[in-house]
Amino acid sequence: MSKDKFNKIARRVIKLLSISAFFYTVSVFMSSNSYAGTAVGVGGSTLGYQVAVSQSVSENVNLKLTYQTASQSFDGETDGVNYDYDFDFESAGILIDWHVFGGGFRLTTGGLINDNEIHAQSDVSGLTLEVGDTVFTSAEVGRLEGDISFDSFAPYLGLGWGRSITDGFSFVFDLGVVFQGEPTVSLESVGGSLSSNPLLLDEVEREEQELQEDANDFDVYPVISLGLFYNF
Repeated sequence: MSKDKFNKIARRVIKLLSISAFFYTVSVFMSSNSYAGTAVGVGGSTLGYQVAVSQSVSENVNLKLTYQTASQSFDGETDGVNYDYDFDFESAGILIDWHVFGGGFRLTTGGLINDNEIHAQSDVSGLTLEVGDTVFTSAEVGRLEGDISFDSFAPYLGLGWGRSITDGFSFVFDLGVVFQGEPTVSLESVGGSLSSNPLLLDEVEREEQELQEDANDFDVYPVISLGLFYNF
């Protein structure tokens, strides 16, 4: 395991432990109230597979801790270059559910510690590759590798139906958006005979700008979620 990967995992663990400690403190503090309840849940969403814990803080307000993760791969084209994309979704959220009218309908707000990333690698099966405005041979370019990352903290706003804290099991449904911010894109040529050549580097920079324009579509990310909770 590389040092960078180890440090990244360590940061995620520290974040999750910090959130869990905060949530546990709130749970202990609220446990003496007559309306207190704690529920655990599982589900799936456009952010990935999800596990969650919900704690009531008043009769109509719940504090919710969530963790989402998933990986997905697909092919796509940007400015004439075919890429293999790997989506690595990972986030942890602290959310507040407010049951505005006392029933199942609620408003949800909060934020995610956001480690969502997209990795891109160009298809190297062809004899030539157009990078920016210039055509190169595959041997000259090697392959293009890119990384797309987002803000480490992403606000969330949504609405939903269903109570996570009720007698026994309950289903919940959510619609919302995550404000991930403008993505950061990096692209480089790897393993080509011209990978360090200024001409190719200039064209890679143009290609990076095209990739940036496509990635900007993910700054506001839609969330659709379905979950099952059990109240202790």
